[in-house]
Amino acid sequence: MFAIYRHHPGIALLVGSLLALLWGIAGYQAHSSRQQAIAAKEVELERLVVAVEEQTLRLFKLTEANLIAAARWIEDHPKAYPGEAPAFIELATNLKRLSDDAIELWAVDTQGGAHRIPARSRQPVTNFSAREHFRVQLNPDTRGLFISDPVKSLVHGGWVVPVTYPVAAGSDFAMLSAGIQLDRIVPPFEAQRMKPNGSITLIKMNGVTLLRAPGGEAYFGKSIARAPDFIEHLAAKPRGMYRIIGAYDGVERLVGHARMKQYPVIVAVTATLDDALAGWLKTQIQTALLALAVTLATLLITYRLLTAERLAREWLMRSERRFRKLIEHAPDAILLADAGTQRIIDANPRAEALFGRSREDLLSGGIERLYAPQQPDGLAAGESVRIAQERALAGESVVVERMVQRPSGEQLIAEVRIDDISEDGRHLVRGSFVDITERKRAEQALRDNEAQLRALVDTSPLPMLVTTPPPEARVLMVNASFAASFGHDPADIPSLPALWARSLADASARHELLGRWNEALERMRAAGRHSFEQPFPAEMHARDGARRAMEIHFSQQGARCLIVFNDLTAHQIHEEQLARIAHFDTLTGLPNRRLLNDRMERAIARSTRNGKMLAVCYLDLDNFKPVNDSHGHEAGDRVLVEAARRMEGPIRVEDTVARLGGDEFVLLLVDLETVTECRAVLRRIIAALASPFAIAEGIDANLSASIGVALFPVDGRDADELVRKADQAMYSAKQAGRSRVVFFTEPNDLAP
Repeated sequence: MFAIYRHHPGIALLVGSLLALLWGIAGYQAHSSRQQAIAAKEVELERLVVAVEEQTLRLFKLTEANLIAAARWIEDHPKAYPGEAPAFIELATNLKRLSDDAIELWAVDTQGGAHRIPARSRQPVTNFSAREHFRVQLNPDTRGLFISDPVKSLVHGGWVVPVTYPVAAGSDFAMLSAGIQLDRIVPPFEAQRMKPNGSITLIKMNGVTLLRAPGGEAYFGKSIARAPDFIEHLAAKPRGMYRIIGAYDGVERLVGHARMKQYPVIVAVTATLDDALAGWLKTQIQTALLALAVTLATLLITYRLLTAERLAREWLMRSERRFRKLIEHAPDAILLADAGTQRIIDANPRAEALFGRSREDLLSGGIERLYAPQQPDGLAAGESVRIAQERALAGESVVVERMVQRPSGEQLIAEVRIDDISEDGRHLVRGSFVDITERKRAEQALRDNEAQLRALVDTSPLPMLVTTPPPEARVLMVNASFAASFGHDPADIPSLPALWARSLADASARHELLGRWNEALERMRAAGRHSFEQPFPAEMHARDGARRAMEIHFSQQGARCLIVFNDLTAHQIHEEQLARIAHFDTLTGLPNRRLLNDRMERAIARSTRNGKMLAVCYLDLDNFKPVNDSHGHEAGDRVLVEAARRMEGPIRVEDTVARLGGDEFVLLLVDLETVTECRAVLRRIIAALASPFAIAEGIDANLSASIGVALFPVDGRDADELVRKADQAMYSAKQAGRSRVVFFTEPNDLAP
């Protein structure tokens, strides 16, 4: 075959150039699509990092909130045994229920004894004194919320991550421990990871692995602190995306990570490079096969044309022989048919292979029997053949698709070129057949992949836009989640600037957001990146005016941009609720002990500077216990809420009323010039509490208040001392007959 090209160097150069261009385009497309496949997997990883980060944050926030609440309970009930107290047992039960039985609460006494909640006896089940988290909570310099390395439970032998919180001095218990059972929290992460070889790992800032999915006990507690990717990426940057050889299994991976701001934990989500490129590799094989087929077809077709040229020069002398050789050596399957009789008059060997019939069988009948009854153009086989032949005989070069049916029942799709070769008044047509079955399957596979991608975007739970590049940012696709979140009809959002205009009615806010957005785009382009390094924060408004706190992820690949919106509104509301639970009494809404201590420290500092007095007044409701005993806790709670409301009335804005627990309250009166001011406020409070409390219809309760007062700086220099002395003075008021105010140091004893 190549000898022919040697005699036609111009054609050989042209064919070689075209084939080189074809393979160059295929190579460029392979490189470009590989980068796109990796970038798409990185976008998917970034979304999964955010989801896992939120899931982990909820787990630790749930644990922290319950530990703080449990510690407050023990501090408020120093003489009660938690393992037998219904309220404390309910707290532990709720924590276990909310965590799907993954978190178990333990009370740990000052000797390290661990008490199960609820407890069958007051004896500890085991001892934590040798554990790291117990030593941390005994050390005043390290006390506080502490997430320990994974350890094996001393009770059931399973792996747990202990999260501990200290209990204030004065109780029989030193700390509370919430054991997060790894065998219960690993399955949700296993369900989320990218299959088949992706992973999700939680790592402490010290490099110790808390959990890994997939994995098992071999990974729990394993340290990767000296691994290069931990040093260079996980520990060095708050979040990011990079590629490494995995520290656990030596596999090349794409890694997305985020360091949690509230807790010393790093979320790392990976996908293997092989998984990311699996679809790409399959497509490239198909593309290479197609390019190879085109190359071979080009060479063969060129060869055929050159052969035809040579045969044409010999045709005058050997017409029949030339025609026969053309048929026999053609790369395509060829049939010659008489359009008048519809009978096949000649066929080449490739036609025998294509139709699965011998030459004798092909020449024994018409062409219609070779086709399936229904053809791709929607017509019956006979009608479709007749129309195509009429067009060819009219001088048209006809190319159609035919559904070939072999005797075995197998069906193929062939592309047929029909030409008029009539001679001597006889209407003859030639059909050249090329099997395009595999090409059609490949085209259908590409269409199916595109449909799947669109379905993935349309079904994503996160709002998404597909746009052209900024600044035009014309919207090409909007998913249903976007319309549900923002309430806008897709027709109302033709471009990203239109979304800013509709979501930010205030011009100054819109100007500020657009400035930050353009700066983020410039930073991304200057760094040679295809996506934002950090999510873009924005406060937007839906169509109904509702505020939405959004994190916006932006990535660009060529002429298409993907914009993903992550709604953090519920997360912010949850954080605000947790902050209120941590600082305010859940029943009365008054400041709790923690917030009171903070205000007392600041008030003492201010009094030290301005030389004025402050008063810490410890108040206990007289005759409150009979209300609880006779009418139940609900009635008692109503009385406490009403008492709190009455106490807030007589005080100034800068003063504080706090509830310590039960019927005990503390009043913090600041910036006092004289003791008389303090007495006046307390008289008004006693008078307000002296009015009857309505318990039920027709039933009232008469209460009073015993108040003990400690003054700064006379009675103490710090908050704990002032509260203690005010408490002592309150007991003196009780013993003196109740419904009165007693100063720890009487005013007439005070130095002038």
